[in-house]
Amino acid sequence: MHAKTTKILLRYETYSDILEDYLNLEEFRKLSPLTISSKRITIISFMNHLGDSNVRNFQNCNQSNVTGYLSSLSKLSSSTISGRTFILRHFFNFLHTRNLTLFSGNELFPVIFTNKRERILSFYSIEEIRRTISSVDRGTSYGKRDFVVLLLAAELGIRSSDIIRLKMSDIHWERNTIEVVQYKTKTFNQLPLLENIKYALIDYIKNERPKTNSDYIFIGIKNGGKPLTNSCIHHVVSKYFIKANIDISERKHGPHAMRHSLASNMLHNNTPMHVIKEALGHSNINTTRMYLNIDIDALRQFALEVPCETI
Repeated sequence: MHAKTTKILLRYETYSDILEDYLNLEEFRKLSPLTISSKRITIISFMNHLGDSNVRNFQNCNQSNVTGYLSSLSKLSSSTISGRTFILRHFFNFLHTRNLTLFSGNELFPVIFTNKRERILSFYSIEEIRRTISSVDRGTSYGKRDFVVLLLAAELGIRSSDIIRLKMSDIHWERNTIEVVQYKTKTFNQLPLLENIKYALIDYIKNERPKTNSDYIFIGIKNGGKPLTNSCIHHVVSKYFIKANIDISERKHGPHAMRHSLASNMLHNNTPMHVIKEALGHSNINTTRMYLNIDIDALRQFALEVPCETI
């Protein structure tokens, strides 16, 4: 029932009913499977920490138990720790409304500090993206596949979770569209099948894709014909950033960076926010506004030039 992209087991049965109730509530709120999985991992990790500390119910949990858990995460990035803290705050609010703990999440974490620098999304210029895509040698093994992957990420902003799940039946050649139900949001998204992507797909399918009855487009050669994984897509994108001699020292360099770059470069071209929202497949325009924070100066200029009705 629950998303289980990462395996982590609850070692203390005394917490199992509370965990199930909380995750059921989050599913009822229509959160994405990835969000629920992240919450599940954090809550189980915290429950295991309490159990290891001989705390077997939340009535006996005190603030030092919580700070001790967060201290155990010191090797993780500050953004990851902040994310887990937000999850714990929401979880403790849930517990407090059910009289299962002596303090609420808001009392426990009245303020959560985040690293604003880490929240600035990485993006690359149009020229850097062009150089990266041009660095692919389509005459080598995997070259045709990698070329299509880069085009889908850079020119259409498709998430890696949707690239690996892309099926033959999602490609509508006659009307030049790609139509998918997005894995993260479970919402339908229709994208244009651009000419260069169309012919790159045909080249890959005819000349490089393993012969298989699978409907998935991107199939591994050495993994028994299974679809590619998110880590494989990340490796592909990162490899060509490096090959193109793009400076990635202070920037993330996976498929999400290409998606963010698409948003930034659309903004530079004064594309209205609602158009960027549709291109990225966002269901909420506030999510698109977050993407536009990758270029504050351009956003300010954009706000001056575009009427409020457009936003």
